[in-house]
Amino acid sequence: IVSLERAAMVGRISILKNASSGSIRVESYYSITRGWIAVACVFVFGFAIMGFTGMQVYQQAPPIPTFKIEGEHEPLCTKDDIIEGQQIWQSIGGQQVGSIWGHGAYQAPDWSADWLHREAEMTIEFMGNDSQNYIYEVRRNTYDADKEEFTITPARAKAVRRLSKYYIALFTGEDSSPEVDDINALRKLYQVKDVSLYDKEKAQKMAHFIFWAAWACVTERPGQSITYTNSWPQERLVGNHMSGEVLIWTLVSVGMLVGGIGWLTWQKAMHHSELGQLQAPEEDPLKDFVVTPSMASMVKWAYLVFFLSGFQIVLGVYIVHLTIDGNKGIPNWFTQHITYTVARTWHTQTAIFAIAVSFLSAGLFLAPAVGGRTRDPPLQKLLCDVLFLCLLIIVAGSMAGQVAAITQSFESLLMSQWFGHQGYEYVELGRFWQCFLLAGLFIWLGLMVNAIWPALLKADLSATNARGRWHLTAIIALAGAAITFFYSAGLMYNAKTNLTIMDYWRFWIVHMWVEGIFEVFITVIVAQVFVMLGLLNPEAAAGVTLFTTGVFLFGGIPGMYHHNYFAGTPTIVLATGACFSCLEVVPLALMGFEAAEYMTLHKMAGTHRWLCKYKPIVNCFIYVAFWNLVGAGFLGFIINPPAAQYFMIGSYLTVAHSHGALWGVYGVLAMALSLLVLRLSDLKMKWDTTWLDRGLKFMNIGMFLQIFVSIFPIGIYQFVLAVQNDYWYARSHNFHGDSTVQALKWARALGDSIFSCAMLMVLWFVWGQFCRRNFKRTDPGAASLLEE
Repeated sequence: IVSLERAAMVGRISILKNASSGSIRVESYYSITRGWIAVACVFVFGFAIMGFTGMQVYQQAPPIPTFKIEGEHEPLCTKDDIIEGQQIWQSIGGQQVGSIWGHGAYQAPDWSADWLHREAEMTIEFMGNDSQNYIYEVRRNTYDADKEEFTITPARAKAVRRLSKYYIALFTGEDSSPEVDDINALRKLYQVKDVSLYDKEKAQKMAHFIFWAAWACVTERPGQSITYTNSWPQERLVGNHMSGEVLIWTLVSVGMLVGGIGWLTWQKAMHHSELGQLQAPEEDPLKDFVVTPSMASMVKWAYLVFFLSGFQIVLGVYIVHLTIDGNKGIPNWFTQHITYTVARTWHTQTAIFAIAVSFLSAGLFLAPAVGGRTRDPPLQKLLCDVLFLCLLIIVAGSMAGQVAAITQSFESLLMSQWFGHQGYEYVELGRFWQCFLLAGLFIWLGLMVNAIWPALLKADLSATNARGRWHLTAIIALAGAAITFFYSAGLMYNAKTNLTIMDYWRFWIVHMWVEGIFEVFITVIVAQVFVMLGLLNPEAAAGVTLFTTGVFLFGGIPGMYHHNYFAGTPTIVLATGACFSCLEVVPLALMGFEAAEYMTLHKMAGTHRWLCKYKPIVNCFIYVAFWNLVGAGFLGFIINPPAAQYFMIGSYLTVAHSHGALWGVYGVLAMALSLLVLRLSDLKMKWDTTWLDRGLKFMNIGMFLQIFVSIFPIGIYQFVLAVQNDYWYARSHNFHGDSTVQALKWARALGDSIFSCAMLMVLWFVWGQFCRRNFKRTDPGAASLLEE
């Protein structure tokens, strides 16, 4: 999926070390002025690249032609048939039912690779003695741009018609097909719904769309020897193999990674003398912290984050059960409504919802304090509650709509698109709910600005530390605006948009919005909290936050293209992604230094007892540093270079990376921010964190075991199969039904069990907090924490 490699290592280390001591000099390297200049240059440079390469994506995307047959008048299928087939594919779950061009779910095949292999076998059979010319014929580009037509041979047309019947049988619930021995068993193995489509004409058009996707994989670009998908996937029958460009840019990527790590290490060594030691005040600077009504209302947002996180884990357990045992022990009516596709859609969507809610609530909670307010501005509390209600409607409504779409309950494809399932991973929610969410983000931005504007417009910059605080506030405001406006990239495509162009904009959400802009926001929020705790010098914090932003956005903006290597994009996209995405991993190589700084803060709680109140939050930051190194760095770079991704895209190695980075980094950050809201809203109360501390620790142990005992070994095995037997084989029933794969899936039971039980510990702590706040119950042993 998606790789989540963001880590603000340089900034967080430097922020922590530039403590409140006035003798620390930071202007020479981390000055605020230089920081703003760096960020401005990175944005201009990065989005200039994105604009130019984006035009190339639009101009060189695989065309969608009408397919004509040599010597016949009637077309095999029209352009409109293919576009409607794409919409039908979206309506049944799209990328959550197998994958296209490597993007999507892992249980079913990659349909483009599956079609390519099956069509090749059939066509060679039909060509007979002429089969030696097959590779030339199938790769030859006969596209007529004026007529928007592509001509294929009768033998190939015959194979397409025969293969379409197999796909119709698979998706319409037929009991037999001449292409497979047991089509019902195959459905269960792939976790395809018993009857995905009730209309065979719809199934026929969806088959035409899959044929087009496979056609783009094998048809050479005009005047070039590579196909529209950079000769992906590897398929010997059609002459697809790794191109020279893929290998060249992989070597460049590895070289830039090594050089980047060396440069960053050099900079750290050169400027180490400018950094001081972490110091903490004798008393908690927030002991008289004022919580306004709107800030207090964020507590229910924090509860929602933990609920969504728990629900996501339940869905994960259900998904694993379906992939190993099918619907054994579960009523068939249930699995035909809450299908694998529905569960996986909810699983990924609740992750995004939980992360977003935690970040937005942390912003709204801190905004009045950042603005220097002791009272809420007018309507702040009311609008926060309205926004929360809207959020609940979006979550529940979008999930209900997705079930309706996947079960084909909508009368029209337009209704399915708007209120059901858009078919694209991580942006599955219907277009109506997407627009609703964007409107909510604008309300959130208005509430943020409404609360913090006094700190921007009425600040006395001559006061001590006022300049640094003003710039931190400005960064918070701009990061909030970026969160809002970048989400609108999801509206730049529609259901009929070419798949290549859609993926360009989709990763503006998946990569740039979640991994880039949210990382800017969390960096400045953490800096602001540490300033409030008296651990940081505000001016140093602001300067280093800006430099941090520049560091990870320099690689992060154009680095988005590592998702698009083989999605119908030209070679310039592959080159850009390879060169810049490797730089995202550079800060992650030094994550040990960040973890050490957080450990120092953790140990200081022994001499500064007031810090004990924040130890669970600091523990979360330590876990995040670990998963930034392992989940985002190690597991991310394994699948990042073009040559690696050529075989690994859509494999279990991608699953390992997504679990280690999406949960390990952003999931733990979501819990940390929610705990921060609960803690700061309740500073007078002593917490017993025994269950919480154990739960957080064992969740991380469980996730580590889950990945490295099961998911990662499966991914390595799948990679070997892809190299030896071509990509289609490593995504087919040959892989999913393999006894080795099944045994390794069972092996994750230990990690999953520990992880799930640990989450129950965390939820038990949160439930205790809820009961105490709402029913005035006292936590058992609560008085023991701070008084000892």
